[in-house]
Amino acid sequence: MSPMTRLRDYLDGEDPKPAAAMFGLNAVDELDNATFIWLGPIIAESFGKGVGAFGVIGILVLVVAPVVAIPVSVLADRRARMPIALACAACWGLFSLASAAAFTLTLLVLARIGSSLGRTVSYPVQLSLMADFYSPRVRAKALGVHAQANTVGAIFGALGAGAIGHFVGWRGAFLFLAIPTAITIFLVRRVREPERGAFERPETAEPLPVREVFPRLYAIRSQRYVWFGGVYVVGATLGSTLILPFYFKDTYDIGAFGVGVIGAVAGLGAMVATFIGARIAQDRLNEAPRVGVRWIASVVFVISGVLVLFGLAPTLWIAVPILFVLFALFGLVSPLLAAIGTLIAPPELRSSAYSIGQVIWLLGAVPALITSLIADGAGYGWAFLFAACVLVRGTFHILTVARYIDADVARRDPEHIDDGARTDDDGSVLLLETKDLTVSYDGVQVLFGVDLRIREGEIVALLGTNGAGKSTTLNAINGLVQPDGGNVWFGGVPITGEPPERTTARGIVQAPGGRGIFPGLTVEENLRLGAFLLRKDKALLAQRLDEVLDVFPALRPLLGLRAGSLSGGQRQQLVLAQAFLLKPKLLLIDELSLGLAPVIVQELLATVRRLNREGITVVLVEQSVNVALTLADRAYFMEKGQVRFEGPTSELLHRDDLLRSVFLGGDPALATT
Repeated sequence: MSPMTRLRDYLDGEDPKPAAAMFGLNAVDELDNATFIWLGPIIAESFGKGVGAFGVIGILVLVVAPVVAIPVSVLADRRARMPIALACAACWGLFSLASAAAFTLTLLVLARIGSSLGRTVSYPVQLSLMADFYSPRVRAKALGVHAQANTVGAIFGALGAGAIGHFVGWRGAFLFLAIPTAITIFLVRRVREPERGAFERPETAEPLPVREVFPRLYAIRSQRYVWFGGVYVVGATLGSTLILPFYFKDTYDIGAFGVGVIGAVAGLGAMVATFIGARIAQDRLNEAPRVGVRWIASVVFVISGVLVLFGLAPTLWIAVPILFVLFALFGLVSPLLAAIGTLIAPPELRSSAYSIGQVIWLLGAVPALITSLIADGAGYGWAFLFAACVLVRGTFHILTVARYIDADVARRDPEHIDDGARTDDDGSVLLLETKDLTVSYDGVQVLFGVDLRIREGEIVALLGTNGAGKSTTLNAINGLVQPDGGNVWFGGVPITGEPPERTTARGIVQAPGGRGIFPGLTVEENLRLGAFLLRKDKALLAQRLDEVLDVFPALRPLLGLRAGSLSGGQRQQLVLAQAFLLKPKLLLIDELSLGLAPVIVQELLATVRRLNREGITVVLVEQSVNVALTLADRAYFMEKGQVRFEGPTSELLHRDDLLRSVFLGGDPALATT
């Protein structure tokens, strides 16, 4: 059976050619990187530098490239990616040759920056391609093949670099190992570009403006914690990797060839473990993404303990087996680490998500540099202990990813979209939908899987007692609180986790009863503050102020008065006027009638109906069932953080079990009047 046939079987019948192509690009990339890492002591010695200085050089090289990666990755999210991947490979191949020709330290640093530039830019593009080449049911396996290239490249890089460096010097190693890159580029050029978002629904039909890329990705809860956790993981692994060859040289007097052999042997452990890890990862992901992430956290925690043991190894014969175990453990989780990123980021933003992550992970250079300096000063044992502590800190962020990832993956579930994220069961257009929305305050859960479906143009009442979760539901919709789980869609677009300023810009405005005013400011000043999104367009702001005073004529003679001097009804009018200034698509009103006289309530009800006729969809939080029946055609009833009833408000009259206990003080006769 040919290797490609075996690979096809491993991928459950999906095309093996793209995996082989991406494997090749990733492997030759790692050849260059491994050459620089494993020949580090020889290179540093040739320039008269030690481990601390070499660590600074390595970190400097890694700092520059990710910054350039962002614009290229944004371009890759808009253009064909295969040409970009090949151009990056050509870049690191040329700079690998330049490394061999660098006869001053400055030229070497510039050459390594150039090589790292090609490699760093290419990696996000490769992962984005792999996600569109392979379906989620085999993606972890495919990414395991891709991750295997890191190990293969590291093994052959370590052996080749060690052998060539031993016999002809480190410059010869860079010259020789640039050849495979040219061959790979020639072979990979025939692979066709995959369809973007072939297996997951894109969240935006048109490319986002560049300024909105980061806020959109940051709003995805698990994505930002992947970035945060990566800072610690990168810091620990980078610091350990930089000092590793120096550890063997200084502690056990191992030369370049010996260090290369040790690296190759350890790489064999990673190679076997990566295949095993890919199968485990696929099984975990098929069960649930959170299961896979928790597994990552447990393995990373074990790695931190093994890292401490490695730093304390008393002999070479103990250190090498421990290193073998370390590499194997990293191999176990590498396919799943890559797969998680492809599931979280939207298809149209995957390259950008990886490249932004690489820039954020530059913060890991700080603990990596500290690790190098500790090794230079206090010794290698303390350095590896410090790196282990940094790694343990990262596991807490990984566990936070597990908390959110299932909901974040579900937000692009094609079945959900087809089921009606944009239309309700009766065919009417859905403006807002929440699914399985959960919220906690200080570890105490207050919402338990709240599902809402708000149709465009309707008025919906959200009813329940104090503490039922009504206001929390509104706050979770507009971004004032972060949901623990579940999702919110607005106009078919997932907005879960977006901050209030972004949800407001989308057209969701909340009117928080009479509490949304500044008593010390005048009515006019309150109106202008309410229109903060229009502050740069003074002409439009003036036009909107005239329009709002036409809708709320009672406020015109009050413009110069302080808001604190207004009556309760006037304050509520001012809050609604502030909301109307922004011309919302969805108006969330919290406690419209609370503490107001019936006559004033009737005036406010007429105002809300008028806003609704202007095309504004309204969700009204109320405790008064009479107000709800008067204003809304449909209602949700909440109790103890759960939806107990959903349907026409007229049907609520027949639910005496709810009305008697909640609104009518336990009198069953009143429930039927």
